[in-house]
Amino acid sequence: MTDRLVVTTLDAPSEVYEMHGGERVARWKCLVRRNNLFGPWEAVECSSLPPGAASGVHLHSRTEQFDYVVSGSGVMTIDGVDHPVAAGDLITTCLGTRHGIRNTGAEDLVWLVVEVSGPGMAEGVPERDADGVRAGVIDLREARDVDALDHLAGPLRRARLVRLDPAQRESLVSDEQEHVLFALSGSGIAETGSTTVPLRHGVSVGVPHLGAVTIEGGPDGLEFFVVSLAVAVSTGGAR
Repeated sequence: MTDRLVVTTLDAPSEVYEMHGGERVARWKCLVRRNNLFGPWEAVECSSLPPGAASGVHLHSRTEQFDYVVSGSGVMTIDGVDHPVAAGDLITTCLGTRHGIRNTGAEDLVWLVVEVSGPGMAEGVPERDADGVRAGVIDLREARDVDALDHLAGPLRRARLVRLDPAQRESLVSDEQEHVLFALSGSGIAETGSTTVPLRHGVSVGVPHLGAVTIEGGPDGLEFFVVSLAVAVSTGGAR
């Protein structure tokens, strides 16, 4: 294995006032961004809103996005329609969509933002017509594994929830795709070459092109969210 990893925790987040023209103060941490990886990522971020706060409605004019709700509950407004969302929900945002989110619960609303270059801006993006993409909400705790091209037209390929029992292993190899995982619960380790990364809630691991990592569940098991994105031919990978 090659020691290629980008490891981030939720320590020392930034405070964002009136996020996207919204209300009150959000907390925000960038986990990986395009200069850490090789594919057409914009960024993978973790955002948090206190009860009653909102991230304002805004237009996605050049990027597509997955949002995954880590904890709490709220309402995601998508093209003028309100959708209740809670922990375990995956929200798909295709190019040209307007969306915003409000915390309607009694605890902080925490979610991951996976933003990538949209159609026409990323090499290797397949041709899709308007009927082939949509914005909506998916219960990922039920689905467990989502094909991104069923919902988006850009370079994202897959979103999964993975549960590992104690000592159970899963490998992520970044040849045709790059991967970013976020530990949700339990404990474990990520191993590559001579590097071992302890995993707990809030630890993120990016696996750049030509890297590889093996994830192992700890004594209480491990659950993590992972997204995969196609690497362009010019990077040395495949579409």
